[in-house]
Amino acid sequence: MLKYLSFLIVILLAAACTLSAEQENRLNKQLSKYIKSYNTNNTLEYAGLTHPAVVRYYTSLGDSQFIQHFSNPNQQASNLDNPLFREMKSEGKWIERKYTIRKESDKESDNSYELYAISSDGGNNWFFLTEEDYFLKKIPLKKRLFSK
Repeated sequence: MLKYLSFLIVILLAAACTLSAEQENRLNKQLSKYIKSYNTNNTLEYAGLTHPAVVRYYTSLGDSQFIQHFSNPNQQASNLDNPLFREMKSEGKWIERKYTIRKESDKESDNSYELYAISSDGGNNWFFLTEEDYFLKKIPLKKRLFSK
């Protein structure tokens, strides 16, 4: 009996740490849009797909800080590529996913860093944060499930 109970608990834990096909599809579509908007320097769409707390923070710093953060004023060629899922954590409807993504530019090649996807409504809507923004304590996120 204890074997069956242990097996059931493992199955329930595994199921709790996965997304449904619909949630996964929404996340993948949003992630693709986020990467495309960054790569094409579409500032409005890029900011629209970034977590609202990040947008509010940079808006409060003024126009020049906002533009510097969400656009590429020097028109320096850089692209995001190859997002690799690393880990997922959740608390209730709050879901966070961590990706490693490659940022290629004219100056550096194959520079990997972390990208975070956050949903506060159970996977219906997804917003993104760079590693720097995720760990910047001045940006008031309701939760941060990952640590450095």
